[in-house]
Amino acid sequence: MLTIRDMMNFSSLKQSRRASKMTSNSNATINRAALHTQVADALRDQIVRGDLESGARLNEIELCETMGISRTPLREAIKILEVESLIEIKPHKGASVAEIRIETIDEIFQILAPLERLALELAMARMDDAGFQTMQDMHDTMIACYHAQDREGCFLNDVAFHNQIVSFAGSDVLKATHTNLTNRSQRGRFFAPRFSQEKQDEAMATHEKLIIAIMDRDIPAASQIMHDHVVRTGVFVLDSIRLGQEQKTSK
Repeated sequence: MLTIRDMMNFSSLKQSRRASKMTSNSNATINRAALHTQVADALRDQIVRGDLESGARLNEIELCETMGISRTPLREAIKILEVESLIEIKPHKGASVAEIRIETIDEIFQILAPLERLALELAMARMDDAGFQTMQDMHDTMIACYHAQDREGCFLNDVAFHNQIVSFAGSDVLKATHTNLTNRSQRGRFFAPRFSQEKQDEAMATHEKLIIAIMDRDIPAASQIMHDHVVRTGVFVLDSIRLGQEQKTSK
């Protein structure tokens, strides 16, 4: 089920679509394109958070009624999430939330580690003082959430931190590749911290070392810390997924 916030967002979107009828055809096209992207974002969020569980079938009629949209943007959104391996479409059965596959998550992190190292190297070579301060501020916000035991806030700010580095790298190809891979890995990343406070403490300690190297403008040290951090995150996520599956099976 969608959250009240999501439903309010889509209510606003529905009103915007009515208003768009008074604009030019080109603007209407842009609004339609933005709509299916926002539908995909909302569904992705539901899947990542576990509100839509693995194996759950997507009822198009129900989703359209809840979101206040037609089937066209919904089906376009489903196609996006199918490419990201978050949704599976089977003949005569329709769309359902894909199961988390350990092998796939493992492959993703094997690629993410060198990719994020490269992104950081490119970003640090391009960033000005304001860019470095942005990274420090984002790190501080994440750590504040961690100390406040705000697991979700810590997770979201961590994602934003890594995404900002990729943005500062200035490569559209790298950014598109990173977005695709991280979207596919987020389900495991979101649930992993609930299984081990010790591992989360370790991750935050590594982030402290990372931001120090970044603020020191030490590209070799920072890039190596980033690579090792992502590798360890991958191991942590995989272990957590296995533990979660074992607990689910034992019930």
